[in-house]
Amino acid sequence: MTPIVPQQPLGHSSDRDAKEHHDFEYIKVRGDKGSWLALGVLLAVVGSFIAVALYAVNWIRNELNPPGPPGSEVLVVLGAGDTSANIGGQLEDLGVIENATVYSWYVRLKGGAEFQAGEFTFQENSSAAEVIDVLESGPTRVALASTLSITLPEGLTVEQIAAIVDDLVGVDFTGEDFLEELRRGRYFSKYGPEPGTLGPEFEQFEGLLFPDTYSVLADSDPATLIDQLIETTDAVGDRLGLFQSDRVVGLTPYEVLIVASLIEEEAKVEEDRAKIARVIYNRLERDMPLGIDATIAYFTGDNVLTRSELDTESPYNTRLVRGLPPTPIAAPGEASIRAALNPASGDWIFYVLTDPEGIHSFSETEEQFLLDKQVCQDLGLCG
Repeated sequence: MTPIVPQQPLGHSSDRDAKEHHDFEYIKVRGDKGSWLALGVLLAVVGSFIAVALYAVNWIRNELNPPGPPGSEVLVVLGAGDTSANIGGQLEDLGVIENATVYSWYVRLKGGAEFQAGEFTFQENSSAAEVIDVLESGPTRVALASTLSITLPEGLTVEQIAAIVDDLVGVDFTGEDFLEELRRGRYFSKYGPEPGTLGPEFEQFEGLLFPDTYSVLADSDPATLIDQLIETTDAVGDRLGLFQSDRVVGLTPYEVLIVASLIEEEAKVEEDRAKIARVIYNRLERDMPLGIDATIAYFTGDNVLTRSELDTESPYNTRLVRGLPPTPIAAPGEASIRAALNPASGDWIFYVLTDPEGIHSFSETEEQFLLDKQVCQDLGLCG
């Protein structure tokens, strides 16, 4: 006789007990994985924060103390009223420090840097601490006389710069003294023409005296100011990558400064600079005359040109002579140098004013150019 096995009450089978136990264990394991995932996310966030913080610290350290040895000496005249921000901006432009903003914060955290007005000799690629040491050590020449400010706007010729120097009240030299000193051949810019390539009829330092605001001592000589102007051009050129011009646009650094001077004279609004640069490069590539009347005005000295002046034979007459003029026609500012190194993309070969605010219209065909020129004439912006 087969024994009768007592049945388990419904809902209490051993299989179900085992299943319920298995389900409980499964749920518990999932809960542990979620905890580990949350911990992993937290660690990732913390790790990212630490990585960003370390990067920021390393970046600031390099800005305050750049790698590599100090470079060439740089002479800077500082006045008693110069602020840390003003000094930092000058030193960044001259390549003495990497970042004026970081320098200013460093000085502020250090409680400021006391200095006596005068001439200071810094070195390129210096640390912020080295700059403060130079300031606190005192000037190489004390400003016994008052410190004067001279502002040179963009687009000036050497002759026009000399005229501003001549109008500067309180210095011991004239504009003529400035010109005579400049033309003695004692000065050199790394971005100037190759020695001996320009004849004596050309202005050797045209476009190489950077437009900016400078401090000069009342008893200083013209050589001090000339050094500042040329050193600033070199420092700005270094910062903008002018030394890479052959690779970037296929021209020498000096040729790029010539292009930049044309942009400076032609552009009226910021957004036109890179487009004008492109037109110049397109015409050079197609061996077309540039046709920029500002180059003719440079050698005639007259902004209102007559027909006979437009037909004058001169290496600066870009209506008749293909290629760039032999020298810059003005001192280009940073924006124009940057545009010359970074021309816009486009196939334009013409441009003409079509707006009283100074905006140009750019065109690829002569037909469109003639239509734009008619707008210019209707507005009385061109003849």
